[in-house]
Amino acid sequence: ASASTSKGPGGVEETKKSYKDSTTKTQKMQYGRHIGDRSTVQGRSQVRGQREDRKDYFGLTEAQAPEFDQEWGTKASGLFRPSIANTHPARNRGILKPGRSDKQRGLPHLKKN
Repeated sequence: ASASTSKGPGGVEETKKSYKDSTTKTQKMQYGRHIGDRSTVQGRSQVRGQREDRKDYFGLTEAQAPEFDQEWGTKASGLFRPSIANTHPARNRGILKPGRSDKQRGLPHLKKN
């Protein structure tokens, strides 16, 4: 199981939860967007191949959801900053950098006689 919460100014919050149990073949995921006492929470669960999706609204109606999502996006824009890891190219993952050879470097090349 894992859970994370990101909070920003003005009561903006994002929550993520997940759970997986391979013995019972159960997977659950939940994603929430919150502004103060209003929120939308999306959930998905799968138990032995049966999938269920749901979306719940707290402090607002389903008709108000698009306006809420737009407000959340505007207020949460400062919530997510790129990490340093995202600014560097992938290392040691088979991605070649310009000017580098794709030749094997671990063992010397054997010459045939």
